[in-house]
Amino acid sequence: MIDAYKQWYVEIDMQGMKAIAKQYDLKVNQDSDLGPFQWKRRMGIHLAFHRDPLNIVLHAVFSIVNAWALLLIFYPFQLSGLNLFSVPLDMAMVILVATFIIYALMDIGAALLVTIAFALTYPLCAPVMELLQGSTGLMLALGIFLTFLALAVQVFIGHNIAEKGIDDAVDNFKELFESKNPLYITLLPFYTYLDLLFMAGYKPKTAQFIWSMTNELRPKLEAEQKNI
Repeated sequence: MIDAYKQWYVEIDMQGMKAIAKQYDLKVNQDSDLGPFQWKRRMGIHLAFHRDPLNIVLHAVFSIVNAWALLLIFYPFQLSGLNLFSVPLDMAMVILVATFIIYALMDIGAALLVTIAFALTYPLCAPVMELLQGSTGLMLALGIFLTFLALAVQVFIGHNIAEKGIDDAVDNFKELFESKNPLYITLLPFYTYLDLLFMAGYKPKTAQFIWSMTNELRPKLEAEQKNI
């Protein structure tokens, strides 16, 4: 009974990735060790939708905007009575720590660099909240606005223009709403930065393993787009 439940949970929880793999009949490395969350297969598939240089740059830049937006949303919520080196803890700090832990399960070196990049936006939260006269509502509104702005740039410029319509945003959000699990969509920015590290020569064997899955899917996406 327990095993059956686990299998059911995995099937539901991975619907987005599995749907793409099934639709395009992807075979490369499907039986290999794919790591926690099957992240290597997820990343290989995701990168197939992100090969244009402009799109990669836009995702790298605006993923930091997305991270700052999330910190703005959670910054006003203090953890009463909890301090770190005499500094009051807030939920934005918790988000950063959780982000590092999740990313470190995939690659600790990349996780450290990405979390530092995100954390560099944290000092901007306090002056913004002061500018907004301490209004939690306005902080939430600003965070939500920046989230949609960053996503709009990535989708409409990065995918519709740079990638000529090749986009997995619908699949990502479909997986989020179907599984009600935000974990997988939070991994997406990590893939962009790890891909850039791979391009710079970081862990070439892992890079080739993941890119082999990307290279299987990308030609199928391009061929499909030409026929639309």
